[in-house]
Amino acid sequence: MSIKPILEASYKPVKQAKKDYEKLGYKFDSSLSSPESKVFVSPSGKPSIAFRGSTTPQDFLITDPALALGLGKYTSRFKEAQELTKKVEQKYGMGADVYGHSLGATLGSYSGAKGNIVSYNKGVGLGDIGRTVPKNETEIRRSGDIVSALTALERKSDPIVLPSVGGILDTHSVKYAPQYV
Repeated sequence: MSIKPILEASYKPVKQAKKDYEKLGYKFDSSLSSPESKVFVSPSGKPSIAFRGSTTPQDFLITDPALALGLGKYTSRFKEAQELTKKVEQKYGMGADVYGHSLGATLGSYSGAKGNIVSYNKGVGLGDIGRTVPKNETEIRRSGDIVSALTALERKSDPIVLPSVGGILDTHSVKYAPQYV
């Protein structure tokens, strides 16, 4: 699966994400999906979860500051991501591939997913310094992205670093995510 469309789908309304991915031959699991996370199932039955980054006041005022201070894992978004990942893997009987951008990438990294984890411009805070990145995680970041700058201080982190684009907001935007890893 290419990563840009699934990262973009994480930010779309549920109905639009469902429509877009059904066109590509994927099933959309409405019973497990929400505005914050979308669950897609490939034609071969492999589940994928797309975790959305920050968009709500709760994200910006509670979850993001908690992440920056190393307390993110105690927030409702982190707990919901872990619970969803367990439910998806139990329902489909296999490891889920997880994709996320910014806060969504951090949620994916902490989700405990048994499949592949692909993070783009992952939000990294003080609590992540020295943290061992899951072996099944591929980190991708843009040079000059402030949100993911501390990625280099995680253990076993060898992120794919792409050149910056435009200004600070452009560099962080999912709009400039690569098509494929």
